[in-house]
Amino acid sequence: MTILFPVSLDPSRDDAFSLALEAARSLSAGLRILFVVDRDGIRRVEAGAPPGAIHVAQEAEEEIIRRESSAGAEIVAGLCGRCRDAGVPCAAETRVGNPGDEIDKAAARCDLLVAGHESQFFFNRQDAPGRQVITMMKERFIPILLAASPHRPVRTVVVGAGGGLRVTRAVGGMARLGLWKGSCRLILVAVDDSPERGESLLAEPRRILQESGYPPWEEKILPGPKWRTFPEFCEEAHADAVVLGGWGRHHWNEILGLSITSTLLSARRHHLFLYM
Repeated sequence: MTILFPVSLDPSRDDAFSLALEAARSLSAGLRILFVVDRDGIRRVEAGAPPGAIHVAQEAEEEIIRRESSAGAEIVAGLCGRCRDAGVPCAAETRVGNPGDEIDKAAARCDLLVAGHESQFFFNRQDAPGRQVITMMKERFIPILLAASPHRPVRTVVVGAGGGLRVTRAVGGMARLGLWKGSCRLILVAVDDSPERGESLLAEPRRILQESGYPPWEEKILPGPKWRTFPEFCEEAHADAVVLGGWGRHHWNEILGLSITSTLLSARRHHLFLYM
């Protein structure tokens, strides 16, 4: 099993790597560390140069790439050192190209991607915090574990049982990896005013956990609006990590702030395991 850690440029990088190390140790997995020098971003800066300075900018492009590659290699060496200290096998590389494309290609050969909520990969941090990873979550196929900052070990995990294929994929993805199996408190939560409907929401995630050999977990059926009740429960339970299936069925939920995923992404208070 291999966990991909794309090296970001934001201050939360070390906290995110702590979560990646924790996951790798618990899963007996290896880490693949990838640093991407954003050639497109460098060229965007070059394109904004005054007409008389364009040739200078063009000449500087390769020098900037060399400088960024050197800085990336230093960062990667430090992360590899942390892997050695933790007894986690790792492989590392530095590439030059478009960060989204390069991360996507690397992810195709990995089982899990770990990054920070506020991760930034573009040159001069031109991308909005977390945007690249969220784009991958919406469009790609790999499970993603988003790290909150500051880092805290995962002791309590809340699993959202909202029904539908996305929830099944998320719980199934967690179970297939064996993530948080037997190492922490696990709470399976459904939100519905009807106990009968709540029980039906719990049925499929419960089956997946049972068949995957997870030890006994807690179950809760809570009344109230999902968009408010579920995040409030995560706070009350002191959840370190939350398992979700992605966005709600309707885009309007996201626009109106009624998506549980959007609410928890905005709060950035919990590690999030997401799988669309």
